[in-house]
Amino acid sequence: MPRAFTTDEAAIIRSTLLGAGAACFARSGIRRTTVDELARAAGISKGAFYKFFPTKESLFLTLIEDYETSTHAEIEAAVREDPGGGLEVLIDAALRATEQNPLLPVAMSDEGLALMRHMSDAEREAFVLRDVHLIDRILRVLSEAGVAVNVPANVLVGLLRALVFVGWHRREVGEDLVDELAGWLTPTLRAAMLGGPAPSGGSDG
Repeated sequence: MPRAFTTDEAAIIRSTLLGAGAACFARSGIRRTTVDELARAAGISKGAFYKFFPTKESLFLTLIEDYETSTHAEIEAAVREDPGGGLEVLIDAALRATEQNPLLPVAMSDEGLALMRHMSDAEREAFVLRDVHLIDRILRVLSEAGVAVNVPANVLVGLLRALVFVGWHRREVGEDLVDELAGWLTPTLRAAMLGGPAPSGGSDG
């Protein structure tokens, strides 16, 4: 049986497994990454790996959750610093997150989406609720700052997810088009926040 680890040892090993997992999954994907490889990187036996994570897939989902939590914290902090530019910050941060998260390509791949489909109802609900709670916190910050937002919360949640998806596919969509989309969304959302008409877009003619 794997030996027991002290609290400090367990914390170090878990952190090492997360780091090794991020590198291995980004390089090889989920299917080709093995528990042996992850355990070896952390200097533990394969049996000891299961003291920390029940499967390599659970390690991957933990990493996705950690990246998401970090991104949400950055977005919320930026909104608190500049409430007037809150929704602009949301757009910029969501697009930037797609470039900074090395595991997003894996999560959006066939094997990543298949893993998401096999999550339990509770796990799927937790993923959804994290986005909902972020938007709720942002709306609360804006309200406390006296910034009116006339955009339904569920629309903002959908916008957040759409921006992540578009940002990841920026090569297919086109770099210039993604930037143009972000530039169009900013004044449109500002107009919606203030309850005014959305700015006209497109070319004349």
